Order: sequence, then structure tokens, then C-alpha cells
Amino acid sequence: MKKSLLGVAVVALAAVASTQQALAERLSLSSWGSPKHYQVAEFVPLFEKLLAEKSGNEIRLRTFAGGEMVKQQFVATAIPQGTVDISLTTLDNWSGRVADVGILTTPLWDKSMPWTRDNLKPGNPVFDYFDDKLRDEGAVIIALFDIGPPVVSTNFPITGPESFENQSIRAYSKGSAEVLQTLGAAPTIMGVGDVYSGLQRGTVKGAMGGLGGAVGLKHYEVTSNMFVPNGVLGTLIHGYVMNKDKYDSLSPEHRTALVEAAAEARDHMQQFAIDKLASLLDEVRDAGNEVTVVEPGSEMWNAFAERLEPLAAAARETYSKEIQELIDAD
Repeated sequence: MKKSLLGVAVVALAAVASTQQALAERLSLSSWGSPKHYQVAEFVPLFEKLLAEKSGNEIRLRTFAGGEMVKQQFVATAIPQGTVDISLTTLDNWSGRVADVGILTTPLWDKSMPWTRDNLKPGNPVFDYFDDKLRDEGAVIIALFDIGPPVVSTNFPITGPESFENQSIRAYSKGSAEVLQTLGAAPTIMGVGDVYSGLQRGTVKGAMGGLGGAVGLKHYEVTSNMFVPNGVLGTLIHGYVMNKDKYDSLSPEHRTALVEAAAEARDHMQQFAIDKLASLLDEVRDAGNEVTVVEPGSEMWNAFAERLEPLAAAARETYSKEIQELIDAD
């Protein structure tokens, strides 16, 4: 009799657990680029773990890596449409909907990675400004981070701004394309997944993008040089955004769990990115590429800054006074 009752209890508990799983909120999360890149490998597993803990296992994630669900260039359409609940994004890719995000790829954005770590989070005026603008477009920003200055992987040496003249270079967004065009290059916006083959086949002679992605996707196998502008060409602010309708449909408790989990995972990932930069450059050197690092205040830095001054001047005329004042204030 006792064994029978024990069996019934086990079945009942299993049924309850099954019911709880069925009732759990399920969110889809999409990323693109290298799954080994720290904005994916360091953020997503920790976010998933923290989200489960903080929600009492009432929120579960289903993740899709490598652009399987949504490619980088389509996030700004897919998130408002609800194709996926949460996605990694390059914030500048939203410039077609929110013009002011383009300022992040101009010389006017001169914030360091440590500054971003400490300041570019909910409650900071710059973060809240961009979040409010994206909410009007059907998206909520749950995390923003700096993956480091964009690097340019090339099959030619870069000794100054003139090296870019007439070279076909992959750009990752409208803003990065404007930077390259100002340097005299012929930019081509290309998704992350097409860069390796583009470099290998000579479709492009170089590719601008994040250092982590360039190393994770082994661009150094099909290039000879890496140019590290160290901020003089702008920076790369990425983030995770969520469909606003889905976000609003969550209970207040679940929203709090999601925001807190994203914040903790983001802080961990941002510090990891800061610590990782030097070793990634060593990996590129070890692979046989020549690495050129532009030091702030150097002759090369000043040459690029001078060449890009028209872009900075145009940016002052292009972007709202409000966002410029918020950036200057910080």
C-alpha cells in the first residue's frame, strides 16, 4: 500500500512539474556572428541561468545562434514584427528608424569601454534616450555594451588614411560605411556570415567589424593585415533588444527578473571584453598577420582625425542637439 501511495505521489509530482514547465514563459533569443564571440558566449548562458533563477524557473529561453533565426542586418525589422522575442543587435543598424543612433559610429562618440561598462545602462540619460526612441519603434533595449573599437582586417597594409583610397571594404552599417567613404574607400554593407568568403574570394579587400568577431570567425586566415584604429574611427555599441509587445505582456515580476538578469550578464560580459582585447590581438599576430595599432595622439591618429573632421562636422549638423548635449554632459 505504501509503495502504491509512493508511486502515486511520484506521478503527481511529475505531473505538477510538467504543468509548471508547460506554463513557463518561453522567450526566443537570436544571435549572429561567431557563437564563440563573448557578446554571445559570455552573455547568453549567464543571462539564461540568471533569468531562470530570478524568475523561479518561470521564464525559459530558446536560443538560436549564428543568424539561424535572424541575420544581423534584419534585426531592426524582425524585432518589431515579433519574428523573435530577443536579439543581439548593432545599435547603428537602427539608424533607418532612429536617426540619432548613427552618432555612435561618428567621431562625436569618444567614450571608452570602461566608461560604457560603468555608465551605459538603464538610468543613464544616454541609455534611456535610445531606449525611449526604440520603444517608439516596437523594441525595448535590455542591454548595451561596447565590444571594442572596430578593426579592419585587410589584404593590404595600412600606413595612413590614404591606404583606404579606392579599396573595397566591408561595412557593417550605414554609419561605418560613411566613415569608410570619408576615407576614400568603396564600402559594401555585408552580413557577418558573408565576410570570410568575401575576403577569401577577393570580393572585398578588407572588412570592418568587431575584434572578437574577426578573431572568432578567423578572418586572419584569409587576410594579411589587421588595422586597430583604437577609437579614431568610432566604436561598436551592440546590445540586446526585445519585442516591446512581448516585454509589455510579461508580469511586473517577470519584467524585473528579465531586466536584472540582463544587467548582471551584461556587466560580466563587458568586463570580459575589456580583459580579452590584448589576447585577441596576440592571436591575430600568432596567425601571421601584421597588426597596426593606432595610439591616441600619435601622428597616424592625428592624420585620421584630420581626414574625418568633415564627417564630425557633418555629424554635428545631422544629429539632434539633445543627443549631442547628453553625450557631451557625460
